Amino acid sequence: MSAETKKTPVTVTRGSNTGFFSQKVDWIEGTFKRGVPHTLPQILTQNFVECRAFHGYTVGSLYEDGRRLMSNPSRPEMGMHITWDGDACGQCPIDPIDLIKHLLNAKFTFTRLDMAIDFINCNLNPEQATEEIKNGHIKTRAQQFPYWANAGKVGHTQYIGKKASESYCRIYDKAAEMGVEQDHTRVEFVVRHTKAQAAASAIVRGADFRGMVVSFADFTEWREWRQAFQVPEVKLPTERKPTNTQKWLLDACAPALAREIVLSGNSAFYERFKTAVTDYSIQMSNNRQTVH
Repeated sequence: MSAETKKTPVTVTRGSNTGFFSQKVDWIEGTFKRGVPHTLPQILTQNFVECRAFHGYTVGSLYEDGRRLMSNPSRPEMGMHITWDGDACGQCPIDPIDLIKHLLNAKFTFTRLDMAIDFINCNLNPEQATEEIKNGHIKTRAQQFPYWANAGKVGHTQYIGKKASESYCRIYDKAAEMGVEQDHTRVEFVVRHTKAQAAASAIVRGADFRGMVVSFADFTEWREWRQAFQVPEVKLPTERKPTNTQKWLLDACAPALAREIVLSGNSAFYERFKTAVTDYSIQMSNNRQTVH
């Protein structure tokens, strides 16, 4: 399937009614690691202004097409980090799928990819997703299912998995977000780290985004869902089960660190903490190489 085909709405037949869906890449993020040339398509603009950096980087550049590039001159081992958010993907002068293909060939390491699938007139009510989950009619490895609704206002969002996980999905009323009267539901699938790298490869091979979604979460009794997601699964690497040490770091250390930052009002401490972790990681890696 070509990048151009992915832009074209695809018909989904539901009995006597016909709806359609379209899919797009809505977030690209990753790093040109140290020693890997920072190579981007020549068509991308070179005009930028300085902006705030984060993730431990100290220098930020915001380009006219919306992409954000960050570096840390004093720590070249961190490489060059680049983010295309939803707006930047929409403003990109080349199709985001072609951009992903270029980045893969340039040895770019993907750390996050968001895939958005819009369903119009398919009767995929996000509130029904919540009911299906409550009734146990979902097949997924996710264990948490937060949802959001505002009493007195339209709109409903159902999450499958935690935002902190390597992958999660959310189903929400896109029409309500845009303030229009329409049957328009968006299904977003977010993948990070190893899954992001695998998803990038699957995307350039022409994978249907719906296949990645149903591989992560599938509703077994929801008729409209099953009609809209009649596609083969596209499996991504399974997230590793956290070790006891990792659980302790997430459950004990992360809350303690957050509490210290909030109560002290010293947000810069978080950057110092991440820098210290990076320093120790490099030191341990060097020691291991010396031993071997």
